[in-house]
Amino acid sequence: MEIITLIEDSKHDEKLIEEFGLSLLIKTNGKNILFDTGSSENFIKNAKMLGMELQDIDFVVISHAHYDHSGGLKAFLQINDKSKVFLCESADGDYYSNTVTKLPYFLNILIYPLVHNSAYFSKYIGVDKTIFKNYSDRIEFIKSFKEIDKNIFAITDIIKTRPLAKGNKFLLSMQGDKLKHDEFKHELILTIKEDDGLVIFTGCGHSGLLNMVETVKNCFKDDNIKGIVGGFHLKFQPRKDSLAGKRKDIEFIAKELIRHNAAKVYTGHCTGNKAYTILKSIIKDRLNRIYTGNKIQL
Repeated sequence: MEIITLIEDSKHDEKLIEEFGLSLLIKTNGKNILFDTGSSENFIKNAKMLGMELQDIDFVVISHAHYDHSGGLKAFLQINDKSKVFLCESADGDYYSNTVTKLPYFLNILIYPLVHNSAYFSKYIGVDKTIFKNYSDRIEFIKSFKEIDKNIFAITDIIKTRPLAKGNKFLLSMQGDKLKHDEFKHELILTIKEDDGLVIFTGCGHSGLLNMVETVKNCFKDDNIKGIVGGFHLKFQPRKDSLAGKRKDIEFIAKELIRHNAAKVYTGHCTGNKAYTILKSIIKDRLNRIYTGNKIQL
């Protein structure tokens, strides 16, 4: 399997564009899969500079209904006239972020409890609704575990026996006529089965990384995990590099990944540098960063 990071929050090549978001091109089992589309059309520009032909994409999988993973979808559909797009069945809902996060930290602490579910202090961060109207023939909503193609699976029934990501604090969904904390029913896990094991793609990991890993293990009890790739949402947004939760929470995640014998872990985007450093101190050489333009062989 080859994984090319078309866009992420960081880069090592000045010719490429970095952006808050994530988009991966996955080549496996003779298929070309686009996993997420970043915040804008910039991933398409990077693909061209990297020599990647997006017309050759067989299908698209959107991990969850936030703009930093679906923002480039409309631009992609305009240049690719064949690829089907798979999303979780509730991805057409209304999703928001509380804008109090933009305030200085001490003001945030004071004000957030008073306005945490306020529509006035919230910004829409969901999928562009015109996509569902204008490209309905290419959209497929997934209701439950589905084999999209041979040995390529989308898992929507995520077991949530452990806490969801603490970085979800400022994220909301419209439930009825009220904004409430998002339960992330619109998130899915992409899992690819190869001869030597499973590769798990988490997108942002809002449902909790360990919940997602354990869900996959329950579905494929006899298969080892050869790779986990994606964001783990271990920092608050948009405050740069603010650790979500305590150090011991991150250490516990790292130890559980070792217990699950994850051979390789690649992360970036919403994981954050502070959390990465803690994970790295425990997982060591199994853990590596993803960044715009890098290529992974698994």
